[in-house]
Amino acid sequence: MAQEQLPVVIVGAGPVGTTLAALLAKRGLSVVVLERDLDIYPLPRAAHLDAETARNLREIGGWLDTPGWSIANEGMDFLSGSGELLLRMSSKNNPDHTVAQSNLFHQPSLDRLLRDRAAHYGAEFRLGHEVTAIHDSDDGVRVDVVTGGDSTSVEASWLIGCCGARSFVRRALGVSQIDLEFNEPWLVVDIIVTGDDPNPPQRAAQVCDPVRPHTIISMPAPRRRFEFMLLPGESPDDINRTEVIETLMAPYLALGNAEIERSAVYTFHGLITREWRRGRVLLAGDSAHQMPPFLGQGMCSGIRDAVNLAWKLAAVIHGADDSLLDTYQPERSPHVQRIVESAVGFGRIICTLDPAVAAERDRNMLAARAANPSDIGEAPQPSLSGSSLIVEGAGYVVSDGRLDGVVFDEILAGRWTAVVADESVLTAADRASLARVDAQVLVARSEQVTQRVLDNAQTDVVVVRPDRVVLGAGRQGLDALARAIDEFALVP
Repeated sequence: MAQEQLPVVIVGAGPVGTTLAALLAKRGLSVVVLERDLDIYPLPRAAHLDAETARNLREIGGWLDTPGWSIANEGMDFLSGSGELLLRMSSKNNPDHTVAQSNLFHQPSLDRLLRDRAAHYGAEFRLGHEVTAIHDSDDGVRVDVVTGGDSTSVEASWLIGCCGARSFVRRALGVSQIDLEFNEPWLVVDIIVTGDDPNPPQRAAQVCDPVRPHTIISMPAPRRRFEFMLLPGESPDDINRTEVIETLMAPYLALGNAEIERSAVYTFHGLITREWRRGRVLLAGDSAHQMPPFLGQGMCSGIRDAVNLAWKLAAVIHGADDSLLDTYQPERSPHVQRIVESAVGFGRIICTLDPAVAAERDRNMLAARAANPSDIGEAPQPSLSGSSLIVEGAGYVVSDGRLDGVVFDEILAGRWTAVVADESVLTAADRASLARVDAQVLVARSEQVTQRVLDNAQTDVVVVRPDRVVLGAGRQGLDALARAIDEFALVP
């Protein structure tokens, strides 16, 4: 008897794969997630989420801002080796917004919540299932799996590789990566504070000390993270020892006041995978890109992949042309590459080991701060571009806020949406296009988020995609929607 073909199989139950599974299952699709491990990884890895990512997770009930689970991050200081403030980045939270601009969190807690939410929507997790081979064809994908010593296979219409930096799916496809030539080993240490902690840091700090660059991150109590760069000639075994770690932390936390929860050496890379889709197989998250952690955007970028891909894949499975999936990489890859390049740029500043070069850097940064002592805000995310689903000048995430006291994202609810100054701006053809994709029409209200949406675009109509990205404004946005419906046979 022929094996049933599942709509979607996801390889990897990390935060990206699990978020994608939840988004697809919420849209009514049968999703199976194959995960090699038997449980979530019990120790923290990622630590930072920006506001957009928190909004993305909130769509599936995967974000909490309760004490002890996450904390709002005030910003980041760049310090010289002698403690001088070279640069201050501050998170300027807008009172109209519903999540903080920058957030620090405990990843195992997030992973557990995401897995619970995905299961709530009906996603199936097959744990202890290691993928050993992938066979792609025009009609589907067969995945060979080993579980408990037994071999089996799974048939799927679509396969998504969300299996991390060492991605089996990426390697099985044989696709190469663009190397931005940043390969620096760092020791990452997560601690639990057990004793006196009279001055816990309120801001993250990048200490640009040529003796040993390092990072300090305040986490939800009682945790904290330290990251220390390995020096030339130093091996992981040289530095990843309790007595060495305690000595490195001593300037910031008295010995005996903390226990080490995890310590590991990672090599920070800047890599972009060249092909994110091959036939019926796609890549997302670290399988598609890797970046140094200096901007805290690694997981954020992977979650953006999942949100971009989820509505498109759901539309294809429901009847849209599969060329819709060809817009995924052109939109996401340039966006990610700009972030990776920025993170690598900061990394090159932070990782300077030459004392003379570091001294010149410090003089220049101190002079710049003296001329303009104001804090700088966190750099805004670049807008998406690269496909017919985004009009030039659009591609940004729609405003956060509330409408009549209700969180705007809850009203958007993953649907196509047109925000209009008045319904009279819509022609009969516009209404027909909006009806084709079951779009909702929201009339802007003064002093509410809908009015900000129009004000930001300086127009009387804004078309918003299911992933909260603005397709376009004014007549251009409406015409682009009509063209996209024809080009891709879009369905709700």
